Amino acid sequence: MYTTRSLSRTSQILQRTSLHFTRTLSSSSPMSPSKVPRLSDGSTLLIPGPITMSAGVVSALGEQSVSHTSAAFASVFRDALGKLRRVFRADGTRGAPVVLSGSGTLGFDVLGGNLVRRESDKVLLLSTGFFSDELHDALAQCYTARPGAQVTRLAAKRAGDTVPLAAVEEALSRDSYSLIAMTQVDTSTGVLLDVEGVAEIVHRVSPDTLIAVDTVCALGCEELRFDEWGIDFAFSASQKAVGAPPGLCLAMLSERAVERAAELAESGESQGGYYASLARWLPVLRAFESGGAAYFATPPVQLVAALDTALGEILDYSYGDYPRGIEARVAKHRDTSDAVKRHCTEALGLKLVSGQLDNSAHGLTAVYVPQPGETIKRMHEEGYTIAGGIHKDIKGEYVRIGHMGVSACDDEMGHITGCLGAFDAAV
Repeated sequence: MYTTRSLSRTSQILQRTSLHFTRTLSSSSPMSPSKVPRLSDGSTLLIPGPITMSAGVVSALGEQSVSHTSAAFASVFRDALGKLRRVFRADGTRGAPVVLSGSGTLGFDVLGGNLVRRESDKVLLLSTGFFSDELHDALAQCYTARPGAQVTRLAAKRAGDTVPLAAVEEALSRDSYSLIAMTQVDTSTGVLLDVEGVAEIVHRVSPDTLIAVDTVCALGCEELRFDEWGIDFAFSASQKAVGAPPGLCLAMLSERAVERAAELAESGESQGGYYASLARWLPVLRAFESGGAAYFATPPVQLVAALDTALGEILDYSYGDYPRGIEARVAKHRDTSDAVKRHCTEALGLKLVSGQLDNSAHGLTAVYVPQPGETIKRMHEEGYTIAGGIHKDIKGEYVRIGHMGVSACDDEMGHITGCLGAFDAAV
């Protein structure tokens, strides 16, 4: 049996052990879990997403959890949804902004599941690379009953080309489509599609056709005017030019798209399944946008806080004589991009995958190099992480350098000048 004395002695031993354990955890030993970086290898991240985040976004991401229905979180979510409208350049009240937990690819399912009738709708898909083809496959294989008959793929002739506007007009004049879908920037090729030109043709030739745009690598760094161009559905992701961490699918719907989604839900033709159903999500998002809270599935509170901070930084950005906000941010991305591409072509004599500046994206540069694998390796040795090619036709012929967010917009960080200096030696 334990005596009072033995219990007292045991208590003293436990106290000494506890004190030693506490001191060990609070020490500054390099092996302390709180001191060891678990993700970063110390290199500067310059791939086409995810990207280097600002200190403000990192700080927001590190906040303690709160209730997802609390007034504090409802306020942050309301602000994020309002800011997202402004970054999309959408109306302040019409339509609906969407923020869902998931990657940008979730946008494929939101689009197909809520805006496409499985048995009857025809879709025209414009392809400029790997990710355009991914969208094609998702719509054809998962959301239409007769893929070959209902989804028409209008593709660029070769890797690095865009889809000619004349070909788009001819296709729309030849057949009737319920939806046209496209990728504004295909990160496999660095090609920038003329969404404004395509939208003008659709409104003139086939005004009943819904316009859907993948803006995953465009939102925040490319010219995008949702309302002015008459876009119906645009989806994006948090981890590229928006400047937030990965994990959020962002979207904007027009009034026409909201009505189509409701019509399909009411008629039983919606294919949104459970999680991607706009019939379930829109009432929740409207509640948050009005300052209240509602529940369908738990939103990632830290990611939403980080998104709110990132969108705020975009809307507060100042550059030259451009109006503060998204216009200035897009202009700075354009100037940074042009400088990188001119350095590659003029100083190094390299060739862009996208061919020329006019149809090149401003968030990345895809450029042919003699030895892509060796170039990537040397860049990493110099402290810069860039990406290889992924287009099936030219996969082993080029590299991709990302220049988005703070890396492209904060010259004091020195990310771009340092990268180009290393790139000169690497190629």
